[in-house]
Amino acid sequence: MNEQEFLATLKLVSGEEVISMVLYLEDEDKVLLSNPFLVEQSKQRQGQLEVVGFSFKEWVMASFDDMYIISRDHIITITETKGPIEEFYKKNLEKIQSSKQLLHKPNKLPRKSGYLGSIADTKNTLENIYKKS
Repeated sequence: MNEQEFLATLKLVSGEEVISMVLYLEDEDKVLLSNPFLVEQSKQRQGQLEVVGFSFKEWVMASFDDMYIISRDHIITITETKGPIEEFYKKNLEKIQSSKQLLHKPNKLPRKSGYLGSIADTKNTLENIYKKS
């Protein structure tokens, strides 16, 4: 592996196929995965014809991290990815990142949000109820 980051498809000992930006960490004999996706088989039926392809899904769903370190022992094979698959990866990455930005956008509530009335109005209303009872 190079000492530069590159897009690669990895087959892991778990059976998972992952596509990610990869950087080899020589000192630790580990691999840094940046923005990894799980590659899954995708089937679609069009009449009598079944079209088989693949789709990308977030590799680690319950995390907002985008970098993971794995041991080289967990990798069966690795191959550099270019061309149409690289473009498909970039499009999926953009979609995921833009949806995460929408989720993390702080909600600014208007100053009067949750405002039910003034203390004086509420006090008068409660006094009127008390007087009528």
